[in-house]
Amino acid sequence: MVKRIVTTSLLALTCLVPAAPAQADGPERMPQVAGQGLVSAYQALNYDTSVRLRDGRGAGRHVLWPARWKVCAQSPAAGTPMQGTPATLTVVKTHEDCPA
Repeated sequence: MVKRIVTTSLLALTCLVPAAPAQADGPERMPQVAGQGLVSAYQALNYDTSVRLRDGRGAGRHVLWPARWKVCAQSPAAGTPMQGTPATLTVVKTHEDCPA
C-alpha cells in the first residue's frame, strides 16, 4: 500500500515540472506564420515582438477582429534572427485571396 502511494505521488510531481523551452538558447528567430490565421500568427510570435500589419489589398483597412484575418506574407522571412526587428505581416480577410 505504501509503495503505491509513493509511486502515485512521484508521478503527480513529475507532471508539475515545466516543459523544456521550445527553442535552444540563442537569437530569437522569426517563425513561419504566412498561410496561418492572424490569431495563430500572434500566438507563434514572442509576446514582446513588435508587429505591424499591412492590408494585402492596399486599402489601408484596420484589423479589428484578428480571427477574421489571415497572413499572406511576412517580413522578415521564417528562420531569420529577429534581434528586436519588428515583424510586418501582410493580411487579408479570411474569405479573400492573397495578392499575387
